[in-house]
Amino acid sequence: MAEREASGGTRFLLYPQSPTTPGYDKPELVWISDAQGSILPGPQNARMYVVDPVDWKDPYNYPYLPPFRGAKGPPVEPSPEGHFDHIDPSDPAFLGVHVFGCVARVLDVWEGYLGHRINWHFADTYERLEIIPLIDWQNAQSGYGMLEFGYRPTADGGKDLFALNFDVIAHEIGHSVLFSEIGLPRPDVPPGPDMFAYHEGVSDLCSLIGMLHFDTAMDRVLRRGSGNLMALNELNRVAELADERQIRIAGNARKMSDVSSEVHDKSRPFTGAIFDALIQTYHDTAVAEGLVHLPPGSISDARDIDPDLEHTYARAFAADYDLKHFQLKAALADARDVIALGLAKSWAKLDSETLTYADAAYAICEALQETGHGNVADTMVDCLAWREILTPYDTHILGQDRSRSAVWF
Repeated sequence: MAEREASGGTRFLLYPQSPTTPGYDKPELVWISDAQGSILPGPQNARMYVVDPVDWKDPYNYPYLPPFRGAKGPPVEPSPEGHFDHIDPSDPAFLGVHVFGCVARVLDVWEGYLGHRINWHFADTYERLEIIPLIDWQNAQSGYGMLEFGYRPTADGGKDLFALNFDVIAHEIGHSVLFSEIGLPRPDVPPGPDMFAYHEGVSDLCSLIGMLHFDTAMDRVLRRGSGNLMALNELNRVAELADERQIRIAGNARKMSDVSSEVHDKSRPFTGAIFDALIQTYHDTAVAEGLVHLPPGSISDARDIDPDLEHTYARAFAADYDLKHFQLKAALADARDVIALGLAKSWAKLDSETLTYADAAYAICEALQETGHGNVADTMVDCLAWREILTPYDTHILGQDRSRSAVWF
């Protein structure tokens, strides 16, 4: 703690998942990189600000865009030390503080992988992002210069507020990050054929990677399956192992031949392939470190062979799990960082006006190669091919590239 205080960060309380999700009813103390005392009442900083409308407002819709001009509630004050972890989650003011902290957290995570500051794609028009934590709308949206949240009605007549759901916040800001990194499509030029599906899938991955930066979430995901994450790829087992929405979305078995052209449906094979590579990398790391003994082969292969393999994995991870939880947690963190780094570095190779899944597949494999993770690139090729995103010809060409490259090892 003293070391972090010296670095000058700012404290927030954030929920890794909606507090209505079992096991996530208490927020986690999180540090964001903004220097202590630099976040002004609102909260607000040089990149974004929170607006709390006094009355219900309608969702922004062109040509009605920020800034909000109606009556506003008072800004939330930081503590005397400049932090925001003193705001109680039961206080209505916590909504705006939570969204602000979540957005800052997502930016911190992805700027770390990218190695540079993320500049808003709307910077030519707006200097800062406007955040509105609650409107009368059963949805949420990230748009040009704004981020706003509604709610999901619950069975008992209440409201599940999206402003308290890290998954929703990280997904929405993921769209903004992608637009900043791969560009906005021009209105007079059709976007790449897979651009919108890629956006949806990668925004889900932004949320998943972000969630795996919470100790609470990492511990829960691992303990629910005694360290075995292979079962998270099987839709009929997910409900037994995890409540996390991101994992339910990412842990799917959909191939391109299984999906429609609807962007959310079409996003699932790419999201699933990246998730498979994440889990395979975690498993490979655990085996290499002697934490578990697993049969050879990939997750993709395992789907097409012996169904008892799932039980083999479960037994291998369950053995002495309590003694190796923290080592497995470190292995998962390493796998998370390798995959996220490859994904982030791939964005510089993509263009929203021409983007195809094949482009995205080549880009992440090349990025993994360039960052010195050729073994993970091999895993990624297998996962993308099983999902029918890469064809046999593509894998042949990538194989030739691997054999010629000194850094793909």
